[in-house]
Amino acid sequence: MNCFIAHRGNDDHPYKENTIEAITECLKKDYISGVEFDVRMTKDKKIVVTHNMTISKVSNGFGFVKNMTLKQLRKYNFGTKKHPSKIATLDDVLKNINSNKKIIIEIKAEIDKIKVIVNKIIKIVSKYQYLNIYFCSFNRKVIEYIFKKNYPVKLGLILLLPFDLNKIDNYCDFYVMNYLHLNKVNEIKNKEIMLWTVNNKDVLNDIRRKVNKNICIITDKAYLLK
Repeated sequence: MNCFIAHRGNDDHPYKENTIEAITECLKKDYISGVEFDVRMTKDKKIVVTHNMTISKVSNGFGFVKNMTLKQLRKYNFGTKKHPSKIATLDDVLKNINSNKKIIIEIKAEIDKIKVIVNKIIKIVSKYQYLNIYFCSFNRKVIEYIFKKNYPVKLGLILLLPFDLNKIDNYCDFYVMNYLHLNKVNEIKNKEIMLWTVNNKDVLNDIRRKVNKNICIITDKAYLLK
């Protein structure tokens, strides 16, 4: 079990999560097998890399991403004081990646904007078919919609208990689960499994004892687990 996925591009570097600098730096590390990051849609329908609905905790600005244009968002620093960084678009990030490692894009979608954001993301990602891209979401309807479009990308659902795998098994290539639900992992057959968010070796060793298959570990601290 040596597949470590850098959660939001976090690892042993000075850059803020979900910035281009953090993501590309992680992909240089030989002990990291891929990166995970989040995307949302702005008021002017640009796809940006950020986790929260609001920007107050991840920048020096205030407001909801969905109510702001890209131009407005780029007024603020999404990095640190020492390493400032403007908010990145999905296109900005992907064009700066030259790697065959896993690129896991978590789609954060407003319930009434699923088709719009998915179509925008697919249009962007289609320019980078040489990358090893995965799509995932907490929102089942997002993954169902992509599946119905028959777009050639690996699809995964972030599972929350309780869940019925019989309802989703036909369109998911992988599942993302909280590591606290280890008892469910061995029940899942023929799917890639990713566990989040594992940040210390005691938890990792417990997973290794209890899980009898190869899985990926989503972590903020791959440098401590390698």
